[in-house]
Amino acid sequence: MKERVSPMRWVKAGLLALALVAGWFGGIPTARASEALVGQQSQAFTLSDQYKKDVTVRFPSAKPVVLMLGDKGGSEQIEPWVRTLFDRYGAAIDIQGIAILRGVPPPIRPIIRSQLRSRAPKSVLLDWGGNVADMFKCKSDVCNVIIIDKQGQIRHIERGPLTSDRSRAICAILDQIR
Repeated sequence: MKERVSPMRWVKAGLLALALVAGWFGGIPTARASEALVGQQSQAFTLSDQYKKDVTVRFPSAKPVVLMLGDKGGSEQIEPWVRTLFDRYGAAIDIQGIAILRGVPPPIRPIIRSQLRSRAPKSVLLDWGGNVADMFKCKSDVCNVIIIDKQGQIRHIERGPLTSDRSRAICAILDQIR
């Protein structure tokens, strides 16, 4: 008699496949020339979030924009950054979290969206192709924090977990441009 496989087992198998695919194909170019981006004009972009709502980031904007991009390895570092900056600036800045999901196959994407809806009730933009990550020369396995002023000029880039030195650097820039 043929054994029946439970739907939960299929979901677990899909998540395992996602982890393997992300590990093999989700590599993000290193940030060799990221400092060269500071002072340049940011391009506008549109991504959908986990609720399939399109969000466009364009300039000029009403507030400075803080982009926090991370792949699977860097995603754990994003929440402390968001909490710290939101506690200090509240609605005076526009914080956009962006999940770098390069290489995730289309059949697995609904599972990722569903997981994000249950774990992150706030909008998380989904960069399936890695185009926005490439635009900002994101580094893998760390949180990439990009500060953009109201006119769209890239003012500062930090990469890595929240530290007091990195926080001071980001806040100094945000204090200048708010």
